[in-house]
Order: sequence, then C-alpha cells, then structure tokens
Amino acid sequence: MFPELQKKLVRLYTFSTGMILTVILMSTFLFYLSSQQSRREASFSDHIFTLTSKLQTDSTFTDSYLAQLEVMHNLIIYIEENDSPFFFPGTYRTKTGRHKLFKKLKNMAENEGIYPNSHPISSSLLQSSVFEITGDYRDSYLGCVLITQTDSGYKKLILLQDITESKMRFMQNIFLYLLIDILGIFLLFLTGRSFVSRSLKPLEEMYLKQQDFTASASHELRSPLAVIRTAADAAVHTPGQQEKFLNIIKDECQRGNALVKKLLLLSSLQQEKWNINMRYFELDEMLLHLMEMYEPLCSAKNGTILLTLPEESLPPVYADPELCLQILTILLDNAISYGLSDTGKIILGASRSHSHITACVTDFGPGISDEEKELIFDPFYRQDKSRNEKTHFGLGLAIAARLAKLQHIKLRVRDTEEGGCTFEVIFGGPKPHRL
Repeated sequence: MFPELQKKLVRLYTFSTGMILTVILMSTFLFYLSSQQSRREASFSDHIFTLTSKLQTDSTFTDSYLAQLEVMHNLIIYIEENDSPFFFPGTYRTKTGRHKLFKKLKNMAENEGIYPNSHPISSSLLQSSVFEITGDYRDSYLGCVLITQTDSGYKKLILLQDITESKMRFMQNIFLYLLIDILGIFLLFLTGRSFVSRSLKPLEEMYLKQQDFTASASHELRSPLAVIRTAADAAVHTPGQQEKFLNIIKDECQRGNALVKKLLLLSSLQQEKWNINMRYFELDEMLLHLMEMYEPLCSAKNGTILLTLPEESLPPVYADPELCLQILTILLDNAISYGLSDTGKIILGASRSHSHITACVTDFGPGISDEEKELIFDPFYRQDKSRNEKTHFGLGLAIAARLAKLQHIKLRVRDTEEGGCTFEVIFGGPKPHRL
C-alpha cells in the first residue's frame, strides 16, 4: 500500500512543481525573446535612420564608409539615385547571393505598394515595413526598402542586416532553457521522492505498529476465549467436575476483562481523552504509602522493599497524583514480577537535582539490553517471548509512558550498577498547561 502511495505522491509532486518550473522558465524565455527582438529591431531602425539622414543631407557616399558600416554591423546596402545604382559591390559576404536577397526584399515591398519606380507623393519619404527574410542556406535577415526625395530627384535605399548568428543564439538558448527545465524536473523528482519517503515513514511505522497491536490484542484475547471454550466443553462432558471448570471459566473471564480494560485505557490515552487534575502534592508521602502497600506482596515472594529518601524533605511536585500513583504501581508490579528473584529486594526512592525531582524503582534482576530499552514502552512488547505468564500482557509500561506524557513528565529506564534496571519518573521544569 505505502510503496504505491509513495509513487503516486512523487508523481503528483513532480508534475505540480515541474509545471510551475516550466511556466516560470517559459515566461522568462518569452520575456528574453521579446527583449532581444525589440533590441534587434531598434538597432536596425537606428541604421535606417542613420542612412536616411545621410541620403537626405549628403550627395555622395564613399565606398570606405559603406564598407565599414557593412562590416561593423553585418549590413547589406544597396543605393540608387534616380534609378541609377551606386557603384558599390559590397563588402559583407552573405551565404545567399546579395542580388537574390535584394530581389526577395523588393517583392515583399511590392506587396505594400512600393514598386521599383515608386516615388514619395504626400511626403518626402516612402518606407516599407521591416521584413524578416530567409536565404537559401537558413540564413536570416531583417530588411527594409526606403525611397526619399532629394533636390536632384529621389534616392532608393535597400538595407538588410544579417541576424543568422542571433537566430543561432536564440536556438541555443531554447536548448539551454529546455535542458534547465528537464534537469530541474529531475532534481524535483529526486527531492520529491526523498521528501515523500521521509514524510510517509512515520505514517508507515504507525500503520505497522497498529497492525502489530491489533494482531497482539487478538492473540491475547483468543487465549482466554480458547480456555473458556475448552473448560465449558469439559464441564458438559464431566458433570462431576463442573465446579472446577466453572472456576477456570471465571478466572479466564476476569483475565479477559482485565485485558479489555487495559486496552480501553490505552486507547483513551492515545487519543488523549483523559481528565487530568494537575496540582502540587507530597511525593515522599506517596512513596511511603506505596512501600506499605507492596511490603506484604514482597514478603509473600520472600523479598523486601526498601525506601530511600534524602535527608532534606522534598518540595511538592506538580502533577496529577492519581496518575503518578498508577505509574509507580505499574513500575512496582513489573519489578516484583521480573526483578525480585535474584537478590530478593526492590528499592523505592527519590532524589533531588537542581530543579528536578526524581522518583525511581530499582530492581536487581536480569536487566534490559540497550536494544530493548526503547521497545519496552511499546504495547504488547515482552522481553521474554517464551514467558507464558497470564497476569501480564505487555501493556503496563506502554500505559505508564502515555500517562507520563500526558502530564509532561519524563519516564526513562537505565541500568542498575549492580545489575538489573532502574525506572525513573522525573518531575520538574515549567508548569504544563492543564488539559
């Protein structure tokens, strides 16, 4: 499911951002194209104006002047005076013959009513539009035909400017912009794939945890149901032992009920549907109460529970006392179940460091490896997968962790120096907002 979703999101991200990039580059290129064309036409118009002024004021042109003008500005110049052409063979070399280019330009000017024998009538100047013509070898030119009156008659100017190199730069820029667009889309694809992968990873992990949670809950619920069904069948076929099997059914119903309650509790904690009563309370009094409450249970298992408090009295801590009592109860239950067998003792204590106050439950059992220290707070996680103990479902520490998170207090585990593990509940810092 997630690989297919990732592919769709990457395609969507790449398409949308790629379209934006393409539109930006296209707009930039069109602006560049328009500005280049405007500059080219403005430059050509300047040359027309210069030569027109020269035609109207000067009666003669030197070949050196015209040759220099052609070479410097890629121009092709043809001048007639009273139908007699100037003797100027031209200096700038074109791919297509000069006479063929002049003929094409004359034909285009004729379409605008400027014929070989046309003369200005209503004004002293007759000028065609600026045309763009193409030669025989894909060479391009701007051209214009102009006729102006003089004291001695009229003069005709046919002017062309070679823009082939400019056109080539234009094509190069098209490929450059296209390459930038393709490269940008490819980089957006790589970025999108990385971004989507990182974004979906927490969701995928949550989905897998949810699946694992559902499978584990189903497994835990199936066990008491199977025992109940077996005991019910046995009670029907062995009437003399019905009381025994009914007691088994009762015990398994209580076990299933306890599991369902913990599942509902964990679900409400995950959705943060919990009323929290934050206030100041005395932590040392709570620890003393817990020691008195668990001392008989430890004695029944041939163990002892010790209470260690600092000589100076602890200041009140800010939290929900009922939820904190539940957290410490879960930690003590786990310590008695898994850490009492080796040394026969559990230490319940508290300490103060700067602005923090820490309550801890220390056992001297087998301990927890570093790889499992983060996993033990996951629902249904059990350190010993082969353990068949029916009173523990692997939900206690998950509930304790969420209760601590709701109160903005820290719950962590570390190794005990003499072996075993120590769970710490850390109070302190700024007051959390009441939920």
